[in-house]
Amino acid sequence: MIKHLIILSSDQWVPELKSLYRSQNPDLCTITVSNINALYAIPRAVLNKSRLISFLSSVIVPSEILHHLHYGAYNFHPAPPARPGWGASSFAIFQKDKYFGTTLHQMIEYVDAGPIVGVDTFLMPKGIHIYQLRALIGQSLRRLATSSAQDILNDARALPSLPFAWGTMRYTKQDYIDMTLLPPSIEKPALETMIKAFGEADNVARLRLVKDGEIYFYAPLKLPNADAGLIEYFLHGHRFVSRVPRSC
Repeated sequence: MIKHLIILSSDQWVPELKSLYRSQNPDLCTITVSNINALYAIPRAVLNKSRLISFLSSVIVPSEILHHLHYGAYNFHPAPPARPGWGASSFAIFQKDKYFGTTLHQMIEYVDAGPIVGVDTFLMPKGIHIYQLRALIGQSLRRLATSSAQDILNDARALPSLPFAWGTMRYTKQDYIDMTLLPPSIEKPALETMIKAFGEADNVARLRLVKDGEIYFYAPLKLPNADAGLIEYFLHGHRFVSRVPRSC
C-alpha cells in the first residue's frame, strides 16, 4: 500500500495540499520537496512505497525517479489538454481561445505527454488579462485537486485514463521569449493584445521593446525607489523603462 505521498510544489501551495489529502486520510505521511536535489535525496526504499504529485512545479522529474515510484507520479498542468508546453495561458489569450482549464496527467519520461486522468474546464471571458486568467486557473486547480483527491490516495490501481488527447501545438520557453520581443512599430491594437496576453499587473517585466538599440521593459506601475533614474519610453500610452540608469 502507499506509505508516502510526495508533494513536489512551492511553499505557497504545500499547506493547502497537505490539508486536502490529510482530510481524506488523517494518517497519511507526506513528504514535501521543491527542487531536484531534495527529490534525489529521497531514499529509493521510500520511493518504492510512494506516489508523487507535482503541483505547479517547474522541476522535471527524471525517468530514474519515475521508475522507482511504485505507485506512479501525477502532474497538475495549469492548462487544458489542448495546451501542452510553455506559456499556455498567454498563448490562449493571444489566440483568443474560448475555453481554458487545467489537466491532471500521469507523468512519463516526456513533459506534458502522459495519460490524462483529470480535466477541469471553464469559459474564457472576453478581453481577459493574464493576471485575471491566472486567478481562474488557481480556482480550477483547486477544483481538480479536490475532485481527484480520493483517486490520488487510492493505492489499488493507477488512476483511470480519460478519452482526451494532448494538443499538437506545443510552445517552448524560447517561443515565449521570442514572442515577447516587440518592435517599436507595433500598432496600438496589437500592443493592447500583447499586454493582455503577456503583460503583468505586478510590474514584473515580460514584454520587451527594442528602440534605437536599447531594450525597454514593460512597466505599467511606477515604483519610486526601484525606478529612480531609469529611462522611460511611452508607446501608445503604455510605459516601458530601460534597466540601465541614466547615469551609466
